Amino acid sequence: MGVTVLALSFVVLLLLRVPIAFAMGLSSLAYVYFFMPASVPLTIIPQLMASEASSFPLLAIPFFVLVGELMNASGISDRLVRLAQVLVGHLRGGMGMVAIVSSASMSSFSGSSVANSVGTGSITIPAMKKQGYPPAAAAAIESSSSSLGTVIPPSISMVVYGSLTGVSIGGLFVAGYVPGLLSVLGLALVVRWMATRYQVPVHQRESLSVVGTALLQALSALAIPVIIIGGILLGFMTPTEAGAVGASYTLVVAGIFLRSLSWSGLYHALRRTAVTTGVILSVIATAAVLGYIMTYERIPRTAADALLGNLESEWAIMLVLVALLIVIGSFMETNAAIAIIAPIIVGITSSSDLDPLFVGVIVVAALALGVATPPVGVCLFVTAKLARTTIEKVSVAVLPLVGVLIAVVVILALLPDVVLFLPRLLGY
Repeated sequence: MGVTVLALSFVVLLLLRVPIAFAMGLSSLAYVYFFMPASVPLTIIPQLMASEASSFPLLAIPFFVLVGELMNASGISDRLVRLAQVLVGHLRGGMGMVAIVSSASMSSFSGSSVANSVGTGSITIPAMKKQGYPPAAAAAIESSSSSLGTVIPPSISMVVYGSLTGVSIGGLFVAGYVPGLLSVLGLALVVRWMATRYQVPVHQRESLSVVGTALLQALSALAIPVIIIGGILLGFMTPTEAGAVGASYTLVVAGIFLRSLSWSGLYHALRRTAVTTGVILSVIATAAVLGYIMTYERIPRTAADALLGNLESEWAIMLVLVALLIVIGSFMETNAAIAIIAPIIVGITSSSDLDPLFVGVIVVAALALGVATPPVGVCLFVTAKLARTTIEKVSVAVLPLVGVLIAVVVILALLPDVVLFLPRLLGY
């Protein structure tokens, strides 16, 4: 009875468009008040929330968000787009590939799909439209490639998953490069097909001097992932410390060396960072209460028995998980979904021989697709607005692109050695 009330109240609040953190908090409050023993006081709710949100690894989130915001505010992201343009702009579908490469590059700084779609989309979408792409196709390319922000390190979603499950965040970061690279290649093939279909003209190949100039201008930005990932892999910094160093480096480069960051830009970057961090941490905090209830009701164990009762092979387990995660990601924000289902995922896979690091990468990669799929695909709404088209048209245009991304996740879910190659090589 209690679980039914919890689920129904949560769904009703979501349908009423109550923010997900409040929906989880209110439904959990109702359960604790009406269905838990009297010996469990209501004060357990703020205690659980404060305990979960005070996790040291979660401090990496505001730093990674700040890196992306500072790059957008200072125009450093424009340099990355320019570099991508001179490198692949001469290929068939070059401007679409610029969008993909730019999003992949921005992923190494922002750790956020929404930041990608706003930061690079405001530049690449108008450029694609000018070159001949239909507005819906331009928005679809940007929204699908923006999903890479959740997979390619440093990924905020990987920080959330690692902090909630105890899986190495550094290991997740390293493993994220494999699905990221395969996704880029798959999207590039689809974009080439789209460019042929829409008869998009080809840009002239840039000279080596132009390429060299663009590379020099982007070097300061390209150093950011080297500092963050390199510091983690060499053991000099934890992910949180690496995020702080990356944010400090970006601030110094943008404000002092490039002099492209105004005081107003800094204020707005800090403000957006605070808002984004507050939203993510509020979801994580309230999800801690929901996780406590699920553990009390033995939901993870029950879900594991229901899913694995007739499944004996690991590949079958992973295929079922991927299918469920893709559906969940289509209806929930990625970090919120991770915060809710992470205990269930651990319960499902703990009795198998599946590597927790491998499972974590697949979970994040599968849920990441939700930003580019209706009905809750936030990147679809952002890019549709930037392209000045309708969400319905973008939802149709994005289907072949999302299809490729789904194929990549499914293939990797069946090939754990491919996903774990880099982490094992580096000692994770």
